[in-house]
Amino acid sequence: MEKKLTYYISGYKIELLSDFPERLEKMLYGFGPFMIQPKTGNQSPSLSPPIMKFVINESQTPSHLAFPETEGEVVHTFDIEEGKCTLRKSGNKYNFTILQESDGRLPLVLDMESGSSLVNCTCGPSSELNPDNLKFALWIAFGFVTIPKQTVALHSSVIIYNDCAILFLGESGTGKSTHTKLWLEHIPGSRLLNDDSPVVRIEFDGTNQLVPFVYGSPWSGKGRCHLNERYPVAAFVRLQQHPANKITKLSKLEAFGALFPSFPPAFLKDDYFEEQICGIISNIIMTTPGYRLQCLPDSQAAELVKITVFKGD
Repeated sequence: MEKKLTYYISGYKIELLSDFPERLEKMLYGFGPFMIQPKTGNQSPSLSPPIMKFVINESQTPSHLAFPETEGEVVHTFDIEEGKCTLRKSGNKYNFTILQESDGRLPLVLDMESGSSLVNCTCGPSSELNPDNLKFALWIAFGFVTIPKQTVALHSSVIIYNDCAILFLGESGTGKSTHTKLWLEHIPGSRLLNDDSPVVRIEFDGTNQLVPFVYGSPWSGKGRCHLNERYPVAAFVRLQQHPANKITKLSKLEAFGALFPSFPPAFLKDDYFEEQICGIISNIIMTTPGYRLQCLPDSQAAELVKITVFKGD
């Protein structure tokens, strides 16, 4: 009989149903803090229906898992550390597969439909399930159901200062984690919220204006900072390695271009989800300043951002 694990992520309730909840809970490192009802947000999640029901079904038969090559169009293919990923679409139905060819494990497959909270996950025996692949599948499923609700996880490292958040953006290897580490070492009162995949949600603030808030998430890469907290976004900063420290405020067009690459590539390849993401970006740049930081990996770079965003505080 299926049993349920309930989590609250960015103010939304999600339910995981499986026949092995105890084992599943142990697999999902980083999800523990999100089983606690958050104290911030709008409507109490415990009183609202789940935004996602993620049902895990075990199978011993590969033919039950494989998505027919002739069915639907391929939206995007890419590799992750533990497998090859493919997102396909047929009408309003989507299929996401993680194929683990190297170790002979059966693929993990998600079946999803636009407008539905139900996500069916089919995998091999739970004893062989790769925890990292399961977490990534949950990340994909979470994006699928939340992007149309102006909520999305994006590639960023987030520092909290003065009860506000700064999102540092950039391609892998450009120094996001290095820069946030500089804040932690040299800017008293700063804290790390998430080092890889925070969740940005467009919400009404106290003045009834739609603005971005950022939430900690169970997905935080190697930093493993999994805080169930929410903050208004003070600014976003695109990093660029440079032999000198210089910060420049971006025009709205430049800000759009700076934000766009940090959103999930698989969804940006789909017309429907790309339109939804562009709407999220538009809301961010209309209310939130964006900057380009050309910098060295030194404390002066962190201090320059702090002075710019918080006006010398």
